[in-house]
Amino acid sequence: IILMDNYRKLILSPLFILLILSFASSCAKDDFSFLPLNEQWIVDEKEATRWSMVKHENLPTLTGTIEWQNYMTFLENEFKKYGVVDIYKNSWEFDRWNISEDPSNWTLSVEGKQVRVAYYGAYSGKTDLEGITAELIYYDHSNPPSDIKDKIVVIPTRKHPEKPYSNNYLTNYTYNDYEYVLDGETLPKSFEFVKPETSFTFDIWYQLAQRLDQIPEDGEAAGAVIVYDMAFDRTKGLYTFPVPDYYESPTLVLSREDGSQVIEAAKNKKSATIVLNSNMVKSEAYQLIGYLPGKNYGTDKDEQIILTNHTDGPSITQDNGALGILGIIKYFSNIPQEKRDRTLLIYLDCRHYMPGMEQAHKDVSWLKKNPNLKDKVVGLIQTEHLGEMDYKEVNGEVLPTGYTEQSYLWTRNNEYLVSSAKKALDRYGWSRGILSVPERPGPSGELQQVWWGVGIIALANELRNNDNCDEYSCIEDKDSNTPLAWDGSSCEVWTCLNVPAYGQGGFLGYYWNKYSDINRWNSELFIQQTSTMIDLTGVLMYSDLEKIKPILTDQSFRGTDMSIAAPIDISN
Repeated sequence: IILMDNYRKLILSPLFILLILSFASSCAKDDFSFLPLNEQWIVDEKEATRWSMVKHENLPTLTGTIEWQNYMTFLENEFKKYGVVDIYKNSWEFDRWNISEDPSNWTLSVEGKQVRVAYYGAYSGKTDLEGITAELIYYDHSNPPSDIKDKIVVIPTRKHPEKPYSNNYLTNYTYNDYEYVLDGETLPKSFEFVKPETSFTFDIWYQLAQRLDQIPEDGEAAGAVIVYDMAFDRTKGLYTFPVPDYYESPTLVLSREDGSQVIEAAKNKKSATIVLNSNMVKSEAYQLIGYLPGKNYGTDKDEQIILTNHTDGPSITQDNGALGILGIIKYFSNIPQEKRDRTLLIYLDCRHYMPGMEQAHKDVSWLKKNPNLKDKVVGLIQTEHLGEMDYKEVNGEVLPTGYTEQSYLWTRNNEYLVSSAKKALDRYGWSRGILSVPERPGPSGELQQVWWGVGIIALANELRNNDNCDEYSCIEDKDSNTPLAWDGSSCEVWTCLNVPAYGQGGFLGYYWNKYSDINRWNSELFIQQTSTMIDLTGVLMYSDLEKIKPILTDQSFRGTDMSIAAPIDISN
């Protein structure tokens, strides 16, 4: 009885209660484990579809338009719902080229006969509804005309080169080496030409990246007709990319079927009339910044992981990376702030489809204006082009291949980062998710897919320096056996970092055009990719920084063309 009385006194004493609470708190802290992911917190098919419908209903989503504003308002409201604070809009005005999506505003006739037009050339000048009439002239790439001034120049895209391929071609228009992939047996061979009948992803990018709009601009042509070697169904709605600065040479885009007759007319010096009924509108652009606070937010101890992508683009996936970031924010909002070791910094850019792209608007960038950001950022996550499927062209018809679009999971040169990425690919079943570490050769000793998109701000500037490169192009050294390293001029556009990072991006394929809407979007793949990036955000959130520190060597970035938009050296 005496023992029982003493026991009761002990367990009711303040000191004992304090010890128990302290032990419980310690256990709770030790028991917290980020993995496995809580399925209740991951975006599900219903919510992913609801998010994507906002994008679908606002295509094309181009910076400054009402459609883009609708998308941005949705994102901001959703972020607030999940606890994002200190939201800031880094805004400025720009001159936006504007045209109706009604095809009657962009037409072509050859000596009075109407020709079907696939789309307009963005930022290429304007006419009234009467149009401009001039003689056609054919542009032969192997024997170009000496003078195209005041004529309507008809330009077919260049053919793919024959072997041996240049290093630039191998880097940007074929499959490269890689660390790991799911369902790799479905991929074509590395460093080989991929026929459009197998998949037209590389073919459409090869044709787009030629930047043929530079020909009429430089030659002061009255107008231009660009003829793609593609069926109408994959040419219609094909937005100009890379996006040029404004130039005065109204340009239209034709498919293979419709372009052939115009090429013949140009060879016979017939006349044509182009209508491009556009105008310029003063518009607001802004980058959206916000924070999901970590345990040390607002203090000198705060460490931040930047979540980034651009918000502008013509299709359902170009660009829906912000929805992937939304999925990450939603998940981490369920974890108490005191258990979020680092702050998630949202940085959504808007310059990718603006005139001249990022380079033309570098001085207004939030990162450019805040160079001290480097002091807090310790990691980076990039997401873009989620939920894409693969397509092919057979006998002029666009058909699904039955596979997911080739897509990439990039990371830095660190074995723990690489190992974690492999596990995540397996864990969530991201089919044809290709793990690439561009800072080092792949298992076969060959170069791995370059890291493109906003995510390359994670990379080290000091290892990219070459006088033959500017922001969007490289002059390849014909005497070299390796492609040129990228020069780091992107650091003038963004603030280059040197931090652990993961990036995700589909290769677009059919998603360059505005008609690739939600009907071509795969919700299951979107969730798999978002889950993978949630998992890897956790790696950056909870890992010791020394453990995930990128390993820099003399080979880092040396064997790759680090272009962020348009590798336009397409010569053999």
